[in-house]
Amino acid sequence: MGSGRKAHDRKADRVRASCSRRSVVAAILTTAVLPAGVAALARPSERKNPSGSGKAQPRPRDNAYEVLEVGPGKRFASLTLAGCFMNSETRWNNSYRGADQISRMGFRVIISPGPPGYYVNDSGSHSRRWKSLVGWPPYEGSLLGPVIIEGEPGKPPPLLCTDGYGDGVLYHQAGLFTTGDFDATFRRLRFQGFRRQDGYGNYAAIRLGPSFFNRPLNNSIVIEDCEISGCDDGILGGGPGQKVLLRRCHFHDNGNRTGRCHNLYVGEVGELVVDDLLSTDCAIGHLLKSRAAATTIRDSRLLGAAGTESACLDVPNAGVLTIDGLVCEKSPGSDASWIIHYSGENQEFHNPSAVKIRNLTLVAPAALRRHPFWGMAGFVNQSGDGPAASGKGARFIPVQAEAVQVFGLSASKCGLPCHILDRRPPIDRRSPLEWRA
Repeated sequence: MGSGRKAHDRKADRVRASCSRRSVVAAILTTAVLPAGVAALARPSERKNPSGSGKAQPRPRDNAYEVLEVGPGKRFASLTLAGCFMNSETRWNNSYRGADQISRMGFRVIISPGPPGYYVNDSGSHSRRWKSLVGWPPYEGSLLGPVIIEGEPGKPPPLLCTDGYGDGVLYHQAGLFTTGDFDATFRRLRFQGFRRQDGYGNYAAIRLGPSFFNRPLNNSIVIEDCEISGCDDGILGGGPGQKVLLRRCHFHDNGNRTGRCHNLYVGEVGELVVDDLLSTDCAIGHLLKSRAAATTIRDSRLLGAAGTESACLDVPNAGVLTIDGLVCEKSPGSDASWIIHYSGENQEFHNPSAVKIRNLTLVAPAALRRHPFWGMAGFVNQSGDGPAASGKGARFIPVQAEAVQVFGLSASKCGLPCHILDRRPPIDRRSPLEWRA
């Protein structure tokens, strides 16, 4: 009996060890085969209530991003093919998976540089780049889930561009990328040429879109170390609850001479933070327009560069405006009489609103060539002009200002307590992008 029981116990130990090994192997295979964010869906036993009630518990968020490499010799030869994979039936599936599942399907898209023209019109399944529809469900630039889209580290940034215009390239006539409910980061990229041929469009390199799931937004959009040029709008849009951060970016030569398009146009987001930005040479549009509830600008330059820009900075919905380190230069060919404009467009007047300025330099030309009879002004505060001018709930917002210096304007025309410079100050026009230095 003793030897028989020992043999039985040894056999049971072998069975248990075998089961344990199979469990480990199965777990490894599940993790290895399934993409990040999907592996959690294949382990329902881990979602059961520990108390044994059998009720499913909320799955923990998997913040791992599935890496997609794009470019010559990479897994995905084009940006469109990578987009089709992200939007495939096993991934975002045109949002049919729902916001909860899609929130766990993050992608890190690493784009390698290619030979000249490699990414021309590489903007979605309906682009004229392709002779027939690409992918199913098709991809049209909508970023339904969390994404990081970046140039390959250590390499020159890829140029994402059109063959001159966005007509027939941007299927939904929006932007190369359209963000939605979730965080999106863009870094080390060049965008160029997303505009309409007739000059009356509103195309953008990056469109900050509304929710794809009809719910309030609370996501963050980060754009850093990017260059955007030759578009109707460099970036456009945004809604309440979003936070937008621009860091070390260069926007130039956007706008379409209609006055409706701008180098940068951020809508009524919760917060816009601009850090080390150079925005210059816009065709009759603002160098920076912000309708954000709170706008913070640090160590940046808004320079007309002898172009036809409108205002250097336009903040028409009031809100909390904080400036700490800004140089504004107005061009003789400017299409607006003021350098910085606050409130006065009869739109939503944000509550709270406040203005705090320090380390600001304003440089004005001797005259406006296109509007020789207009007077020029530095900081124009229309918050106290009443609801008809500044919107419902408008009220006068006093400005706290220190360390303001001005060239080309009198103290009365500056609109702020200031120090008048007797000579034009030197202006740093170098790009903040290291690869442009």
